[in-house]
Amino acid sequence: MRKLFKVLLPPFIGFAVYFVVIRYSSVYFTLRIDEMGEGTIESFMAYYRYFLPLLFTVAVLTQLLIVVPVWDRVFSRSRTGKFVSLFILCFICVLFAAGISYVIWDKQSGVRHLIKVSLFMTAVQLVYWAVNLFVVYIFNKKQVQSSDPADANSTE
Repeated sequence: MRKLFKVLLPPFIGFAVYFVVIRYSSVYFTLRIDEMGEGTIESFMAYYRYFLPLLFTVAVLTQLLIVVPVWDRVFSRSRTGKFVSLFILCFICVLFAAGISYVIWDKQSGVRHLIKVSLFMTAVQLVYWAVNLFVVYIFNKKQVQSSDPADANSTE
């Protein structure tokens, strides 16, 4: 049961945060499907609004197949190993953000717009992963404390 929560709850909380931000924005009811791909915040919001079920399914599968197994290996590493893993995660977020931004970038809007969209996409991903990994961390911390309280106190 704990593994199921570890797979479902972090993406749910991450997506719920974005849903609240997008749903209670002033432009939510004016979002249209033809706005996607313009490279603006509104186009990102429209994409998120219309593809939420698909994005959530991909997030749960990513959590199940990649994040939880990698987290279990990283959680037992030294501080240096954890720092290197965090750095690699940030680097992957920057690469994905650059790739996504380049795909949706209109060359006529200039390089400055590409950089702006890349920074926005990087921030979105980093916030999502920070929320996601914080929830997984809480689950691991509770699991360690509930399995052997004496052992958990000696490592802190």
